[in-house]
Amino acid sequence: MSWRRHLRPTLAEVSVYDVAPSTAPSRMHANECPEPWPERVREALAEVVRGLELNRYPDTSGRTLRRVLAERHGCEPQRVVLGNGSDEVINLLLTALSGGPERGHLVIPTPTFVMYAHVARVLGVEVREVPVRDDLELDARAMRAALPGAAVCFLARPNNPTSSLWSASLIRELIAAFPDTVFVIDEAYAAYDPGCTLWDPAGPDNQVHMATLSKVGLAGLRVGYCIAAPELAGALNKVRHPYNISQTSIALAETVLTRFADVQAAMIAKTIENRGRLVAILSRVPEVELFPAHGNLVLVRFRDDARAHAVRDQLAAAGVRVKDLTRVAKLAACLRISVGTDEDLDRLAGALGVASTL
Repeated sequence: MSWRRHLRPTLAEVSVYDVAPSTAPSRMHANECPEPWPERVREALAEVVRGLELNRYPDTSGRTLRRVLAERHGCEPQRVVLGNGSDEVINLLLTALSGGPERGHLVIPTPTFVMYAHVARVLGVEVREVPVRDDLELDARAMRAALPGAAVCFLARPNNPTSSLWSASLIRELIAAFPDTVFVIDEAYAAYDPGCTLWDPAGPDNQVHMATLSKVGLAGLRVGYCIAAPELAGALNKVRHPYNISQTSIALAETVLTRFADVQAAMIAKTIENRGRLVAILSRVPEVELFPAHGNLVLVRFRDDARAHAVRDQLAAAGVRVKDLTRVAKLAACLRISVGTDEDLDRLAGALGVASTL
């Protein structure tokens, strides 16, 4: 007899998600907003922290931050559920929606954000992966074939790691055609394609909007959220741990969103501008294929895996870290390169031996 018999059997097939911190001068692998906050903002945030009662618990559900987010989205605060990053929100959704007698499955296009499948497999939820087409767009017929009986479908738009912006009309058709499935539209990168959002406060109750502050300059706070129909939001709060967002994260996020929204918008605009510059740099590299970029990341394919690995190592030697996707289905010979600062892009161009200007 051993305590091991009590372990979830599903864990045997799941790997630990653990990435060593990077000390590279140019970290262009994690899809963060690269632009630093101005010193005046940092000083203001330090003052906010100094005023916190760190010996006291935070609000159990982050009411003040939920109110700010609700005002931004034009909905009732009770529909907003906060999570420790999008990862916790994914966990809440799958936990709340995986207990029915029919044990509906999860549908995800692939490749996509790895945590959808990771969390599902930990919880023992069946995962049905639907490969995207060769052009990295959704396969409409295959999606329709996989969705009957599904409890949840995650659709990242723009998608990570491909930076694709999947068809809005197709997604709306699927949401209408499968009312028994909850469609979670993950718009973590939507700020980098202004106007692309599918959020609608009057949308159907099987559509959930999910977003995060991690990709727009506040990755260190770990604040994600979703907006769901009231009944579903209530269910998510039943499985959400109280005090899941620290008082520090609540206060700093609220301060940025209310006092420094203009600074954040400028940081995002600069990142969009530098995405164009990154695309221009990569287009000068011989024998590459660039896919349309809608997030703060660019997917590039080389002639083969060996060439992709050589470029990865060449960049690493120059202090530029990028994401190797060569082992991901559909992404052979591909690297994912996050948008960087002006300095990052100069370093990248120098390592590639190409011009760094537009």
